[in-house]
Amino acid sequence: MTARLLAVAVVFLALISNPCYSKDREYQVTKVIDGDTIILETGETVRYLGIDTPEMGRKGTAPEFYAREATRYNKNLVLLKKVRLEFDVEKKDHYGRLLAYVYVKNLFVNSELVRLGYARAMIKPPNLAHKDLLIKYQREAMGKEIGLWQAEKKDTEPYYVGNKKTYIFHKPSCPYGNKIPEKGKIVFRSRVDPIKIGYSPCKRCRP
Repeated sequence: MTARLLAVAVVFLALISNPCYSKDREYQVTKVIDGDTIILETGETVRYLGIDTPEMGRKGTAPEFYAREATRYNKNLVLLKKVRLEFDVEKKDHYGRLLAYVYVKNLFVNSELVRLGYARAMIKPPNLAHKDLLIKYQREAMGKEIGLWQAEKKDTEPYYVGNKKTYIFHKPSCPYGNKIPEKGKIVFRSRVDPIKIGYSPCKRCRP
């Protein structure tokens, strides 16, 4: 009897420490970290899936272009509001953050940030549920040159190398780009071309 009670207690504690995130349940957002990261009333950190906003910068470094605007708009959308979470194949990243598509009532927050130019589409297999929609909105924002797309970054290389598996593109001199298997490599003549189909720039070589 004691062993059975102990087993029940262990299961109960596990459920408390690992809350079940139902797609129909709503959670209040208690803090907005930046344009694509929030904290829920449960204490869990949520990283928006499928998008990437400019970095606010750490101590000693200035925020990237349009980072403040993206953070401010994200606050307007979700802070102290109830949100629903939709998950894809991967539920958490290597930092332990929840990876989710976030909704406020019927508003799809991730896509709204991309549509208005506050975020880039960041496609990372195997999480591809809303890939086409996010890329569509990004192309429209790029065409309008709104939000972060107001800052034009010209080509600095004769070509760029993309990784079909990771959806990341690199300068031809980047060590990470040089490690891409030939069959998984794709060459782009302009840095705009990979962005239009959902590729993200390498954070090391910064193409």
